[in-house]
Amino acid sequence: MVTRNRFSHLILFCLIFSWRLLAVASEEEIFELKVAKRDSLINICKKYLEDPAKWQEVSKLNNLKNPNLIYPGQTLKVPVRLLKGTPLDARVTFIKGEVLFQEKEGDEWTKLKLNDRVLPGSTIKSGDKSAVEITFEDGASFFIRSNTTLGLTSAQKKGSFYTTRKLFLQKGQTLARTLPVPGAKSRFEVSTRNAVAGVRGTEFKTSVDPEETTRVEVLKGAVELEAMNQKVEVNEGEGSLVKKGEPPLKPIKLLPAPAPVTLEPLYRMMPLSLEFEVIEGALSYRVMLAKDRDFKDVVQEKVITPLEKLEITGIDDGTYFLQSLSIDNFGIEGLPSKPVIIKVWLNPPQPPLIEWPVEGVE
Repeated sequence: MVTRNRFSHLILFCLIFSWRLLAVASEEEIFELKVAKRDSLINICKKYLEDPAKWQEVSKLNNLKNPNLIYPGQTLKVPVRLLKGTPLDARVTFIKGEVLFQEKEGDEWTKLKLNDRVLPGSTIKSGDKSAVEITFEDGASFFIRSNTTLGLTSAQKKGSFYTTRKLFLQKGQTLARTLPVPGAKSRFEVSTRNAVAGVRGTEFKTSVDPEETTRVEVLKGAVELEAMNQKVEVNEGEGSLVKKGEPPLKPIKLLPAPAPVTLEPLYRMMPLSLEFEVIEGALSYRVMLAKDRDFKDVVQEKVITPLEKLEITGIDDGTYFLQSLSIDNFGIEGLPSKPVIIKVWLNPPQPPLIEWPVEGVE
């Protein structure tokens, strides 16, 4: 007779090597496993679920008339979100200025440094003119700029096929990116006090203003935005918002980026003065000047009106990258422009001073 322990190992073997992700009516990811002899639903849930009390949900999903009666060879469907998981490693891959973190609520705030590990449960707070990028072991990341407070609620890997990440954005803005991996599934969720944005493999921005309005702009893929028990799907090139106590706004198309009207091949005088084309429907433009093409190391950032000239001062000689985007009347930011190279050379080297000998002086 095969022992109970051997049957438990058999289930684990089936789970690892026969894992198969399926899509149910609600598009939730699930897996199937085969029941072995002497197994019970309760024991299976104790072994594999994060919260064994969720056995009733598993029973309902499988239409079990009697949860105490399951049979060898029977197939059980289990939502992936209920599975136990192992933490995903996350580390600081870029940092600028002062960024603080708190491992858990009530702990002291300490300075975050490059290559520091960021654990689930941590809260990150960026100061003025600061930025930080946190990258997970599978290449997914989130980036926050100045004056943002964000919590890494959880980050887990469930088996070899499924990863989940949950962020809680208290204030400010974050840009989340995931990398598609063949055969794998990924869930990236950003919550605020009044909305939840959940995605599978995409690139999107989420922000919260002082009035607790949540805004989402999708650059790649699609986002499911939920508030007040209502959901909308925000597709690539679209944006939406959620005001406190209201359902999500119907998605709208993101505005195109304003292009600079004239650019000089080399700027030799301060201030640098730039004009931009007028974009219909834009109330303002956000313009960033950075030292890198990814706009992590931003040296200046300004919001101007469409007819206003951008004046840039206080920068050193060198090569910079300019990016602009439109902002509509809802405060939703449009698609970013491609990087434009700006070269500054204010202090050209002086020719060597030539001194002639004075007559009568040796």
